[in-house]
Amino acid sequence: MLAEALAMPATRPGHITRQIEEPRFDPARHLALTWPERITSLADFGYGAADRARTPSPVAITSPFRLLSDEGVAALESVLQVLKQDAVVAQRKRLSVFLAGGVYRSRFLRDLVRAPELLDHLSAIAGTPLAPHPMPQYQAYVNYAPADPTKAVDNWHVDSLGFDAVMMVNDPRKLKGGRFQYFHGTREEAMALTGARDEIELTHGWTTELPANRVISAEFPAAGYAFFMQGDYVFHRAGQLEEPGDRITVVPGYIARDLAWPDRTKTAKMQLWAPDHIMVELTRHAAWLGREKLAGLIEQVQFDEAGDRRALAEKLEAAVADVLRIAGELRQGAAMHASPKDRSPG
Repeated sequence: MLAEALAMPATRPGHITRQIEEPRFDPARHLALTWPERITSLADFGYGAADRARTPSPVAITSPFRLLSDEGVAALESVLQVLKQDAVVAQRKRLSVFLAGGVYRSRFLRDLVRAPELLDHLSAIAGTPLAPHPMPQYQAYVNYAPADPTKAVDNWHVDSLGFDAVMMVNDPRKLKGGRFQYFHGTREEAMALTGARDEIELTHGWTTELPANRVISAEFPAAGYAFFMQGDYVFHRAGQLEEPGDRITVVPGYIARDLAWPDRTKTAKMQLWAPDHIMVELTRHAAWLGREKLAGLIEQVQFDEAGDRRALAEKLEAAVADVLRIAGELRQGAAMHASPKDRSPG
């Protein structure tokens, strides 16, 4: 049974109040979807059977493929230039200048990343049905180039969710540097090279110089092209520009609709960095997982299982395991915020 996508919240976070003038998204005019020439698998990266068993998709990363038409590029860039004044200058090692939760601020951006045509296309590439990530925080990250070209746009990291794309909004031929790069290897190899203790730490920004023969510099042919990947399996970055330039990328985030596979959203240490409104998104995410798994259990449980009470109990527990796990994380977060001195700097 495939989960149904979670609708956007009925209201927006209180700090997002600004309305912008923007075009209306039209998939017939704004999309120009093509197929990637190459798909690199998790097995190609060196991932073994155990790692591949955690995901319904064999894909590690694709070559670039066209996603937006010229009109779509122009419309999206106009929206993102307006939203740039809402961007955050990061204080830590990850993104230099970014905008999270862009789907709350822009109907065009929201309709783009949630478009059924785009979802069907990315699902076909992934080999499994996808839905917009239940947490709008992850549905459309926007990365802007920092004013200081000596800073990387985004340092080495893995993502905090399973599936995403990286789409170039500007003409890359006008930029010097700022390449999208990825490490051709596993997370375990990346951890050994960086000293990260676990996958959560690997989401932090790393400035480690990796072996040059293991780093792939991926070229965007033009604005409106994207790479698709399982971002929590692929160690990647956007390097620093060689001179100041306007470099904007959008990172739409997705989740597998087949909930027989584990939720790979890295929620465990979200309490350390996420603002309060993200806790509401996290709660909705947990409730969605529980609702969809319970609905599946209602359809699947059979009367011939009536005699095996232990098995029935285990099925119920499995259906609500994500709810209980995230509830526990929220309780830990409450205790941590009651004792600010215990908070990690991340």
